[in-house]
Amino acid sequence: MAEQVHGLPRMRAAVTRPDDADQLPVPWWLPSLFMLFAVALAPWIVWLLATLPTHEVAAHWEIAWGGFDVALALLLAGTAVTLARRSPLAEIFAAMTGAFLICDAWFDVMTSAGGTTLIVALLEALLVELPLAVTCLWIARNMERVVADARPFLERAGFRIEHGRLASPAECD
Repeated sequence: MAEQVHGLPRMRAAVTRPDDADQLPVPWWLPSLFMLFAVALAPWIVWLLATLPTHEVAAHWEIAWGGFDVALALLLAGTAVTLARRSPLAEIFAAMTGAFLICDAWFDVMTSAGGTTLIVALLEALLVELPLAVTCLWIARNMERVVADARPFLERAGFRIEHGRLASPAECD
C-alpha cells in the first residue's frame, strides 16, 4: 500500500525518472517543467495586477484582434477537417480551438467599453463562444477516451509506445 501523508497518498518525487519512461508518449520530465512554469507565474500575476493600469491604449489593436480571429478561424477549419478525416489530430485541434474560444470570450467581455458593447460581448460569449468551446473540449475528451479505451487492445495485439510513438508488433521485435 502507498505511504500516506495527512490521509492522502504520498506522491512520488516528480524528478525521479519512472521505470516506464521509454514507454511514455512524452518525456517523463515534461509534467514537472509545466508545473514549475505554472508556479512561477504566481508572482508575475500578482505584480501585473498590482502595477498595470485599469485603462490602457494599445498600439496595433485592430491587428492584434484581427490576427487572433484569423488564428481562431484556422483552428475551427482545422478542427472541421481533422474531424471529417477522422484523424487523431482532431483531439489536438478541438482542444486548441476550445481554449481560443474561451480566451476570445474572456477578452471580448473584459475589454468592452460597457453599455451596448458589453451586452453584445456577453451575449456572444454566453450564446456562441462558450457553448462552442465546451463542445470542442467535449470532442477532445471523447477522442482521448477512445484512444485510452483502445490502448489495452492495441497492447494485447503487440503494439507498444516506444520513444513517444506507437510501434507496430513488427517494430517491437
